[in-house]
Amino acid sequence: MRQTVEKECPRLRRDEALATLEQAEDFYVMGTERGTEAAQPLALYYSYMNLLKTFCLTRGARSTFDQAQHGLKERLRAGRRELVDAYLVADQTTAARAQNFDELYGLLTGTHLAGQANYDLPALLPQILPGHRLWAQASGKVERFIAIHDLQFWHDATAHTLWLRIYLQADDLSRLNVSHTRLLAESGLGATFREVQSDVPRQICLEQTATQPCPNNYPADHIHHVVETVRPSLWTTVSSIPPYRRYYLYLCPPAELPHRLPQLLSMYAVTFYLGSITRYRPHHFDALLQGAFGPRVRDFVTGQPLQFLYLMASEMARRDVAKPSIL
Repeated sequence: MRQTVEKECPRLRRDEALATLEQAEDFYVMGTERGTEAAQPLALYYSYMNLLKTFCLTRGARSTFDQAQHGLKERLRAGRRELVDAYLVADQTTAARAQNFDELYGLLTGTHLAGQANYDLPALLPQILPGHRLWAQASGKVERFIAIHDLQFWHDATAHTLWLRIYLQADDLSRLNVSHTRLLAESGLGATFREVQSDVPRQICLEQTATQPCPNNYPADHIHHVVETVRPSLWTTVSSIPPYRRYYLYLCPPAELPHRLPQLLSMYAVTFYLGSITRYRPHHFDALLQGAFGPRVRDFVTGQPLQFLYLMASEMARRDVAKPSIL
């Protein structure tokens, strides 16, 4: 990330971007040290917030984050129970004041929030991929992630077009009792993909309906355009063993669609919530750890930082950054 900032961040923003990156690293060290469980969520949030600023200064249009606000506020509904009744209020960036969350939202999705938005924590928590089964066990619900077996780019040299195919194991859908229609609808792919006859036994093939022009017949020059259309629907884990990255589809129930966020944003939002209660109501954080979702919260705090770091590095560098193998 430092190399990307030094080489590609606009000159007038570079000093601020490097300073926020340095703070992000210091807070990351504090948030991942052993024996600091009580303060970890807060330190990690400030690490992520500074990474957000570095990323937006390098890749976005905003020239400074001086006087920017968090852009998120945590609230409780009538039941007043942490996590279960919690929701986040996201504020829209205005001409007068930048809102950090909306700046990241705009850069990842291509458009800013249309207005103030609410995101329920019970709808955000299942969107966190690592440890998802802990959420399913604690909530008594069925898993929502479907592993992608293969992603293939197809090229028609005669028509000068390029498109994507996604392959899934049929057994995974059977195990979770997910119909093919529901898969397309809840994964967010229904408007841009269709199921076609699979050329691989016992696998389901989803094919992109709209092709990408490839006028020079060099697919590598145009693959990024194909990827941009599907990225919001893909979740990723980074590992130190082949294939180094695994991709998944998240099946979002229709009632929770307003609360669906891209992967980095949902991780950021949940970290903000945990950091906020750690700062203002630390005894409530202790109670969360001892409750039904305690293993899920603890796994999120200890297991997510490295994932967030590598995913953010990939966004900033505009290429896959994976955890190196131990040789």
